[in-house]
Amino acid sequence: MKRMKLLSAVLAALLIWFGAALVRVENERYALATGLCKYDATSMQMSTCLQHTSTRTGWWWHLYYALQI
Repeated sequence: MKRMKLLSAVLAALLIWFGAALVRVENERYALATGLCKYDATSMQMSTCLQHTSTRTGWWWHLYYALQI
């Protein structure tokens, strides 16, 4: 029984971690697609722009759009 609880806790933590990564990547993708951040592989400004730009009103919208097929 303890193993099942531990496994459930580990899987829940992994889902949260993967969800957060998916939200971050979708935010960056949408920022580049809409032109909020200009693509320049040699510039550190692009990285800073992608980290600080919020493209939608909430993280749940990023998750929703990222999970759509």
